[in-house]
Amino acid sequence: VNKNLYGMHPFYLCVEDDGKAHGVLLLNTNAMEAVLQPTPALTFRTIGGILDLYLFLGDGPEQVVQQYTEFVGRPFMPPYWGLGFQLCKWGYGNLSVVKDVVKEMQLYDIPHDVQYGDIDYMERQMDFTIDPVNYVGLPEFVDEIRRDGMRYVIILD
Repeated sequence: VNKNLYGMHPFYLCVEDDGKAHGVLLLNTNAMEAVLQPTPALTFRTIGGILDLYLFLGDGPEQVVQQYTEFVGRPFMPPYWGLGFQLCKWGYGNLSVVKDVVKEMQLYDIPHDVQYGDIDYMERQMDFTIDPVNYVGLPEFVDEIRRDGMRYVIILD
C-alpha cells in the first residue's frame, strides 16, 4: 500500500428543520482548527495551504453520510471479537498470573473476550520471542483459551 493511511477529516453534518441535510469537508494539509460559534456558525482557521472544500447534499443525513464515506472511504468493520470486552495490563510478570486473571474473570462472571500479553512476555523485550522462564507454555495457553472462545493478543513495541 503506497498511500497515507492517516489523516484528519474536518467534516460536519447539518440536518435542517425540513429534514434535508448537508455535509461539508475541508481538506488541507496545513494546521487547522474548527471553532463552533454561538450564532450558530462554524469557523475554520488554517495557516495556509490549498483548500479543498467538498459539499455533500441529501434528502437526509443518511444520503450525506453515504456520499461522504464514498469519497473518503468506508469505515473498517472490525472482527466481532474485537468489539468484545478486552483486558490489557503491563506487568503480569509470568504466565501463571495471566492464567489466574483469566480464571478469576470467569469465576466472577466478568465478561472477558480478549486477553492481551504486553511486552513482559518477551525474552529480554525482543520481538517475536517468548520468555523461556516466566512464560513457558504460552502457546498452549493461547490454544486453550481459543477453544473457550477467547482471543489472545500480543503487543509488539
